[in-house]
Parts: sequence; structure tokens; C-alpha cells
Amino acid sequence: MSVSDSRNSLSPGSRRVGFLVGAVIGAALAASTSDCHDLAAIRERLAPGGQPRPSGPRPGQRRAATALADGLLEELLAGGVDLHRLSHRWVEWWRADGSDADPLLAAALNHLRDFDAPIGQLGMAGTAPIAAALPSALASASPQSMIAGAFHVARLLDPSEEAGLAAVAVVVAAASLLEGRRDVVPDALTILLANDAPAVMVAAVRDVPRNPGQVPAVPRGGAPPTTALAWLLWMVAYQPRGAEALTLMVLAGGVSPTVGAALGALLGARDGIADWPAEWLTGAGEEVVLRSALARQLSGE
Repeated sequence: MSVSDSRNSLSPGSRRVGFLVGAVIGAALAASTSDCHDLAAIRERLAPGGQPRPSGPRPGQRRAATALADGLLEELLAGGVDLHRLSHRWVEWWRADGSDADPLLAAALNHLRDFDAPIGQLGMAGTAPIAAALPSALASASPQSMIAGAFHVARLLDPSEEAGLAAVAVVVAAASLLEGRRDVVPDALTILLANDAPAVMVAAVRDVPRNPGQVPAVPRGGAPPTTALAWLLWMVAYQPRGAEALTLMVLAGGVSPTVGAALGALLGARDGIADWPAEWLTGAGEEVVLRSALARQLSGE
């Protein structure tokens, strides 16, 4: 059963809080079982009663998923995105912290640090650009700029077309959710077709509404961006309760914090986070408080 396509009754402010804070919680929940490869290992990471337990970063640290997005948020709040300055924000975090960076992200950030330019080639496409570009969805008042900006932000970390277009599709879906729309798969598909996305990626997204009873492969480990995109869109389209969708992610195991951040942001933008367990907010780290304050600032409160 798909999520209702009726306009979301949440206020824009609640959707922004859900989007920004949901990313932090999603990353922390994914991190709790991201290195688990069997059910026994997953069970050991759950709270008493079998409930998911977020794995927040150490005090003073930020996970890659939120640190990358925070850099873009800071640029947006400054009134415009300077890609060179953004890359310097990321490098500064990489030098001081670097928590949760996978090998692909580490290679991209090392190249930015050493050569002050994006890396020209990676062995495969990664999912970190999806998390990094997420805040672009807040700039939906200018759709063309939002789409171009998301793509260029993604390309700072991954030169592949696949990673860039997956990031753009997720950003477009997030922007639609922030506007109160719920049926976002057509929006993602439209932007992929308009940008001549690879046939494999287009087919994966088309399969989401064509086969609603078929859950796409869970994007474990080094799964490509296309796998992550199809899974994210399916979860948003056919899992009506955000907390249950995130629980399924935790119980699946192996999902990276960057993909978890994207799922948390999308579900938070769709439903808000008022119904999510309070323990998730307190257990995800200080970034929850900071992102909540930022959402209020964006709402002019």
C-alpha cells in the first residue's frame, strides 16, 4: 500500500525540522548496525526490548553524513554557495575529525586537501554525495539553481554521472516533500529523464511504482548510488510510518550512515518527527539540538 498522496498537513516549519533533524537521526540509527552482517550481531546492538538504539558520534565530533551537509547548510545561510569555499569547509572537518568517512569519501577529501581540486576518478560511484547535497532541497524556490547546485556539490566528491544524478534525484524528492507533496517518485523520474540518466538508473526508479510489492535491494556496504536511490524512493513511497521504516533499516543491517541520513531526511520531511521515539532524539547526539535551532532560524522563528 502506498503512502497517501494528499497534501501534507504539517507546517513548513515542522517539515524543515523533520528534514534537518531526521538526517541526523537516520545517520545515527544506520551507524548502529552498519557493520553488522548477521542477525545475531544486529540483535546485540538493539536496546532492551529489541528497539533500535542510535549510535551518536563522540562529543565534539560529527559523522561524515552530517558534516558534509552542514558545510552546504553554512553556505546557504551565508547567502550563496561558493563551491571552492565549500570544499575548504569539508577539508577542515576532514583534518580535524573525519568520522565515518568510507574509503571513497576519504580518497575524494584527500584529493581536495592535497590538490585543492576535485578528484578526477574513483574506482566506483559512492553514496556520500547524496548526503552532502541534501540541503540543496531547501533552495527549491529556484528549481534550476537547486538542481544544478546539487549536481555540482555532488561532483566535488565523486566525478561519476551516477552519483551526481542520484544526488539530484534525492534532492528533487526531498524538495517535493518539503512542499507537502507525497508522491515523489514521478518527480525523481522526470529529472532523471530530463538529464539523460543511464538506462539502468531510469529502469530502477521506474520499477518502484511498477512493482510496489517488490522491495528493492537494501543498499548495504558499497552498494552503488542507483541501488540506494531505488531503495530510498520505495521506502518513502510504500512505508507509511517513518519510525517503522527506520527500524526496518536498522534490522536489515549494513546500511551506511550516509544512506541512513538520506532516508531519515526524506521521512522527516514527509511526516515530521513528532511520532519518533524520544530516545532517538536524545541518543543521536548534540547535532539534533543544533539542527533544530537551525530549522527554526530558517523558518524565521
